[in-house]
Amino acid sequence: MNFIILLLISVPSFLSLGYFLKQFRQIAVISASISLALSVYILVSGLELSGDFLVDYLSRFFIIAIASIYLLSVVFGLGYHHRMGESRNMRLHLSLMDLFASSMFFSITVNNFGLLWFGIEATTVSSTLLLVIEREPLKIEVAWRYVIIVSAGLTISLLSVVVMYYNFHTLTISSLLSSHVAYSELTAIAAGTALVGYGTKIGLFPMHTWLPDAHSEAPSEISAMFSGVLLPVAIYALYRVYEVTASPAITNLFIFFGITTIIYSALMLPSQRYYKRMFAYSTMENMGLILLGFTIGGIALTGAMILLVTHAFGKGAAFYSSGNILEKYESKKIADIHGLKERMPYTSVALIMSSLAVTGAPPFGTFLGEFLILAGLYAGGYLLIVALVVASLLVAFASINFHVSRMVFSGNEGKISEPSGSQVAVALSASSITLLIPFLFLIYGVI
Repeated sequence: MNFIILLLISVPSFLSLGYFLKQFRQIAVISASISLALSVYILVSGLELSGDFLVDYLSRFFIIAIASIYLLSVVFGLGYHHRMGESRNMRLHLSLMDLFASSMFFSITVNNFGLLWFGIEATTVSSTLLLVIEREPLKIEVAWRYVIIVSAGLTISLLSVVVMYYNFHTLTISSLLSSHVAYSELTAIAAGTALVGYGTKIGLFPMHTWLPDAHSEAPSEISAMFSGVLLPVAIYALYRVYEVTASPAITNLFIFFGITTIIYSALMLPSQRYYKRMFAYSTMENMGLILLGFTIGGIALTGAMILLVTHAFGKGAAFYSSGNILEKYESKKIADIHGLKERMPYTSVALIMSSLAVTGAPPFGTFLGEFLILAGLYAGGYLLIVALVVASLLVAFASINFHVSRMVFSGNEGKISEPSGSQVAVALSASSITLLIPFLFLIYGVI
């Protein structure tokens, strides 16, 4: 069965060579489609591995989320960047998306903390190049900031890898998960440095400063991959360390960073003037919630998984819709966008649905995920944390949906036109899938 995982990792890498072929567009779609087919097989078959690769109930859902957003983003990008035509930039863009996806698949499946760190670092390289594909000065500046801050964080997380090897004399994840690791100062150092290091990549407060800029300046389909699946891959790495090093003190530390990230992002949302930046802060809030769910465990862990997968599609749809709006209005300012319901009716539907999804409105899967996380916190006696999370969620819900409502319903102007059919279809499909996620988990037997 290692062969299946090897295919999952190697197919996007190999087909990135489509850069040199005339059919590079078709090859990119084929690469993403094969990845999705393999991820569906892995999920449906219940594939379990613990040798060179580690695949379990947790990683299977990460894999399906990555593959889905990878395919949706490739299809969206083909329409969104049509102005690039057959240029070298377009070829490079699609090839880098393949390598980006491959590095995430590698990170999620490798059974070694050292190689996991290497995989996370590889995602930084490919995603940085995708940030600057349009070669605009501001995007280049943002990319430099992203590289410097995230690389500094990952250097700290490398210390976690070194400490773990010094303490356990192995970096095999499955071996460490199956053993009962005793708490020590070294395990505390490993957990703390991993939290700061990987937390920088996740965008936890106060290591988040790169995130709003990078997400708002990246091409929209790359913003979708950043928010929808890249940050969860970093959460996966952090959670694997937490599983090995967990203790009451470490649990409280993780909860502290999770709740401060949620509160900070909620406080930032009401004053946002740019819609892509607004969705970037929303991503921070959701990552904080997911971290809380993973940390508490039990029913909250189930909620975190539901929230993670639903958020991938919901935030993907939000950025796809944002890309459509940016293409037609040529502005990222919320105040410049009005009359969407008349000008771009299909995009406005996708935008409203995605905004409701990422803010946890019922009946979207995020609502169920957040409810289960809150239930886990309540059952664990974290009543103050529950109150703070609920208050923050209400602020975020009101802020995002108020801004989106202004964009959609203010003004009464005639249509401009929708962008290409594929772009609209991708945005509508991603937002609609958020309604189906709870049924997927129900069928799978998780809830």
